[in-house]
Parts: sequence; C-alpha cells; structure tokens
Amino acid sequence: MADDRPRLRFSSCERTCGPAAVISVRRARPDDVDFLVELVNHEDVQPFLGGRAGRDRDAIAAEIDRSQGNPTSYGRFVIEVDGERAGAMGFEEDNRRSRIAHLERLAVHPDYRGHRVSDEAARQLQRHLVRDLGYHRLQLEIYGFNERAQRHAERVGFLREGVRRQAYWRHGGWVDGALFALVRDDLEVPAAIGLLHDYVMVHNECVRTGDWQPLAAWFTDGAQLAFEGVPVGPFDGRDEIAAAYAARPPDDEVVIFETEERGEEVVARYGWLREPGKRAGRMLVTPRDGKIDKLIVTFEED
Repeated sequence: MADDRPRLRFSSCERTCGPAAVISVRRARPDDVDFLVELVNHEDVQPFLGGRAGRDRDAIAAEIDRSQGNPTSYGRFVIEVDGERAGAMGFEEDNRRSRIAHLERLAVHPDYRGHRVSDEAARQLQRHLVRDLGYHRLQLEIYGFNERAQRHAERVGFLREGVRRQAYWRHGGWVDGALFALVRDDLEVPAAIGLLHDYVMVHNECVRTGDWQPLAAWFTDGAQLAFEGVPVGPFDGRDEIAAAYAARPPDDEVVIFETEERGEEVVARYGWLREPGKRAGRMLVTPRDGKIDKLIVTFEED
C-alpha cells in the first residue's frame, strides 16, 4: 500500500461511481488536508465519528505526518474512486507484542454512499494490515446507534464479539459501543506469508527478552541463513544459525512494510523499529514443511 495504489474492479456503482469503477486506497498526503477537513465535518458524517476525532486542519495535518513517519503502527488513508477522493479510513496499533490493530475513522462522502465503496476499501485495508504489516487481529468499535456501520462490519468479515454498555456520552445521552474483530485465519493469507510474520514476531520477542533459544525452532534442520550488504555469514544448519544469533544478537525489532509471493519464495520489505519510516532492505524466505528452509536478509539504502 503506502504510496502504491492497489486497485480492484468494482462493478456495482452506476450513477456516482460509474460502471466498473476502480476503488483504490492510499496513504493520506499533505495535499489531502482540505478534503479530509471537509469530510469529517460534513453534517452527514460527523455524528458517526468518535467524539475525540480530530476535525481541524492542524489536527488532521498532524495525523497525516504521523501516518507518514510511523507507517507500520499508525495510518490515515484516503479512499479513491476512479482517482477522485471519496472517503477516508485509519488504524492504530493497539498491542505490538500480540499484533493487534484498532481500525477507526471510516467515512465515505455521502455522494459515494450506496455503492459499497466502503466494503471494497475495507477489504483492501484488511489485506494490507494482515498480509503486508503482519497484524494478527483487527478490531473496531461502533456506536450502538450506527446500525449502518455495524452491517458494513459484518459484510466485510468482522464478527460481533460483544457490547460495552452505555460506554459513551454522545448526542445528549449514553450509548453502547459494539465490538467487532477478525483474525488472520478469517482471511485467505498464504501460509508462507503467515510463517514470515510469525517468525518476525518471535524474533522481536527474542530482542525484548534477550533469550534467542526460541528462534531456532523456526528453521529446518538444514536451513540456510545468508546476509547481503554486511560481512556476516552465511550460516548452514539450525545449530549454526542458533549459535550465530546467540553470539551476535540483533539489538532492534524488525518491522515489515509489505510482502510479495514469488513462486515458493516470500519477499518482504523490512525496517527497524527505531526508525519506523525507513526501509532497511529485504527478507527473502523459502519455506519447507511449515518452517524456514532458507532466509536471505539484505541491507540496502532506502
């Protein structure tokens, strides 16, 4: 996702969208501020957004800046229909260790309602968060009076998990918050991509704890580990890989920006948590029997 624009064909729009309109989602840019200010303050949109949602230019500009600088933990996105701005959506990391993201601020301009634009945009964001960024669980909360948004959540695969009774003061009274969520198993995520993200999760836990013993179990007995761009390795076999990590352990957590399948191989763009907006290189993973048989880590200029 990022500045790339994943697109899909959308055939149910007729009047406003046009037949076979293209729905795309991209990360918000500074030149989107005017559109977003107008959108979140629209009389048909504002009542359904969270009471603490930013609505003035400074607040929205700050959100866009944060989205650009922390793309794996925070996002503000613009929905486009045939290249025209049509809505917005966002997410924020809720739990890094357990890979939970909270979805928020979905809003479609009234001119584009009734054509399921939000459904297709939501599915694109789901794929980006789970397949590219590696989140395991996506969750959201919807005001109890917003039945339209609750129907939308169910259409795009979220399961209703419960209700916060009378949790929020809105429009002169206490209202419920309906809780929805989906997990990676609810989506069609290739096993090799899931393996990559689970491996990175364990890697990052090892960084936090200083105990690198659990990492070895993610490699096959005859696995290969190689680095490009630094004078380290290669290492052959699970035991040699384990010894290498124990002797020279990484001192920072990995973040993943995007993934791509290339035959049996998965290629991921990665970076480091201390510089969350900078790409450091690629991880090339070849799986076998649910484990990593070959891992190549490159170090490249962003």
